[in-house]
Amino acid sequence: MDCAQEPEGLRLRAEPVTDTILEIGQRLFQVNRGALSLHSRYFEAMFFGGTRESSEHHIVIRGVDAETFQALLEFTRTAKVLITLHNVTRLLETADFLQFERVKRMCEKFLERELHVSNCLSLMAYAQCFACPELHASALSVALTHWTEVTSQEEFKKLPKEMLLQLLQNNDLFVPQEDVVFDTVMKWIMQDPASREEAFLDLVGQVRVTFLSLSFLDILVKQSKNPGEKDTSARLLKKLDSCPPLRWRNMELSPCTSRSYETLYILGGKHDKEQQELFQFQPKSGTWHLCSPLQRRNLIQYAVAAVGNFLFVTGGYFRDEFVWYSVDWVLIYNCWDNNWLEGPAMKQSRNSHCAVGAGLYLYVLGGSTDEGIIPDVERLALMDSQWQSMSPMVQPVERAGAVSVGTRLYVVCGLDEKGDVYGGVQRLDMEKDVWDVISFSPLPSDTRGCTQIKPQCAGYSSNL
Repeated sequence: MDCAQEPEGLRLRAEPVTDTILEIGQRLFQVNRGALSLHSRYFEAMFFGGTRESSEHHIVIRGVDAETFQALLEFTRTAKVLITLHNVTRLLETADFLQFERVKRMCEKFLERELHVSNCLSLMAYAQCFACPELHASALSVALTHWTEVTSQEEFKKLPKEMLLQLLQNNDLFVPQEDVVFDTVMKWIMQDPASREEAFLDLVGQVRVTFLSLSFLDILVKQSKNPGEKDTSARLLKKLDSCPPLRWRNMELSPCTSRSYETLYILGGKHDKEQQELFQFQPKSGTWHLCSPLQRRNLIQYAVAAVGNFLFVTGGYFRDEFVWYSVDWVLIYNCWDNNWLEGPAMKQSRNSHCAVGAGLYLYVLGGSTDEGIIPDVERLALMDSQWQSMSPMVQPVERAGAVSVGTRLYVVCGLDEKGDVYGGVQRLDMEKDVWDVISFSPLPSDTRGCTQIKPQCAGYSSNL
């Protein structure tokens, strides 16, 4: 319930003299033309626009609920209106018809506060029907940012094709991977295959085929070979194979970017446990998700960095039954498939180093071996399986911070060979493979970790 109220300055100071009778439903309302016109363009045009009603004193208005009009009339006198879930739609629709813009906006605000995953699609359609742009924008935002949950709601099953097409076309549609968009199309069609099959190619044309995962494509190929003609999914996939959408055939017409959003990954836990937990945070929706854990016991002081849709865990300090030692391991988390795999080992075993993604490359920098701190730098191309040695840093450091900006890579502070804090900011020109020291930090410290922000994923390592 919401007792909405206009600011003090908009209230009428005195009760106006009535000069007209409005007949609405079975009731008669004595009103003042000037007071109504002040709040309603509908009545302003009726009373002062040269119409027939401008000279009449008894006017019949059809299609308006008397009780709802009473609430609007009270608003002209008190600047207050009681809005509840029971009356909000009738109040908004009447305010829209009679052009009480302030009351309509109050109802719109009320509905915005009632927005939820379960009603966002219906409120989108409602807002569009009654020209409520802010409510529509809010409902659209909920639908786009909670798409996986929205598609499991009853509202989704009844969604018109045109609205689904608009949602799938939207660049802000938030999905963990493009596979979900294809599944969305199939789920919608399977609700009523007889009437919806003809929409398949139009809808699937909104799927950004170049960003479908290889494992998902493999599943689609296998399903398309199903001999059963009565299998709707197989029949649709055969249709897709024989007549793919124009966007699938002409890559120039297909969006060249994925539906990528900033994603934060946090990895860590007690090193004596069998696994270290990985959590994913989506700032777009404000939600956390538990991902597949890193299955490594007694591994600490590793580095984490993001490159494309992959999270790299490099090196670290490992303890077998009795001894701690540095390792050259590379463990890769696939953000699309939620699984871990082993990557090519680094040239140099190291721990307490920093790592950073730059374009399609992964850089590992400095750190310590079992013999001491090193300035060594290595680079791995995302599509390659070989590490390449790069020019060493000016100052060997461990536990530094690193970040890439454009064609430059920066290593900030860290600890030197003596264990003292080094305050320099080292910069690598990645195109020329040349290092220099550009400044000294006003707050030099042992950073003890690194964070790298990318459009698709980020990483932070923590060991307790």
